[in-house]
Amino acid sequence: RARWMSEPRVLIVGAGPAGTRAAETLVANGVRPVVVDEAPRGGGQIYRRPPPQGGFVRPPRALYGPAAAKATALHAAFDALSDRIDYRPETLVWALADRLAHTCRHGSCETVPFDHLILATGAMDRVIPLPGWTMPGVFTLGGAQIALKHQDCAVGRRTVFLGTGPLLYLVAWQYAKAGAEVAAVLDVSPVAWRIRELPRLAAGGRVLMHGLYYTAGLVAHGIRLETAIRPVAVQGSGAVAALSYRDAAGQERDIPCDAVAFG
Repeated sequence: RARWMSEPRVLIVGAGPAGTRAAETLVANGVRPVVVDEAPRGGGQIYRRPPPQGGFVRPPRALYGPAAAKATALHAAFDALSDRIDYRPETLVWALADRLAHTCRHGSCETVPFDHLILATGAMDRVIPLPGWTMPGVFTLGGAQIALKHQDCAVGRRTVFLGTGPLLYLVAWQYAKAGAEVAAVLDVSPVAWRIRELPRLAAGGRVLMHGLYYTAGLVAHGIRLETAIRPVAVQGSGAVAALSYRDAAGQERDIPCDAVAFG
């Protein structure tokens, strides 16, 4: 028992903001945790970093917008822990049982024992299936963002962004800012809902201001914005050719595109 108390085996799953701060706290208290993360570099999804090898030239301000300073500070904090944590990048935790984490990296599997477990896995896309959603060229919003942040490429030449919530506008704005063609941003939430929730949105302060900034940026780029829509189907034969939807008046419309990002 004395040895267990002095040498706890702590496993952190995720190297984003929460995982980084958890690792910092443990290290500050004399604990060397194991940090497992699917990405090749710390930062998580929101502050995902490009690969370290050359060829990626977009600066932090272009990648993270108003959060650039926070992102670079988090990256520096994680990198400063490198010799005091057992960091295992590009590693998937696919099962947890009996104080063992079953992991897989580059096709090789192993188990990691732990006494304490911290799950810092962040958020995930919520996807509502619609006809054509498994077609090549259809991505989640998070998937589209990964392609842009980590690989410096767009998921299509002409992309429709569909869904609701802050990520919809953020990713569309990031694509527009990077010079990609955004065919439209289609929000399923009605205007009446937004008006009703405005007092609570206003309580968000800077978060609301960021949302207004992204929306204004999309308008400035001349991008089509619609609310209260209902998606019908992704059209195409083997690849995305258009998105069909019903507008706020109930009229069915098609937008030609070669990619759809939704969530």
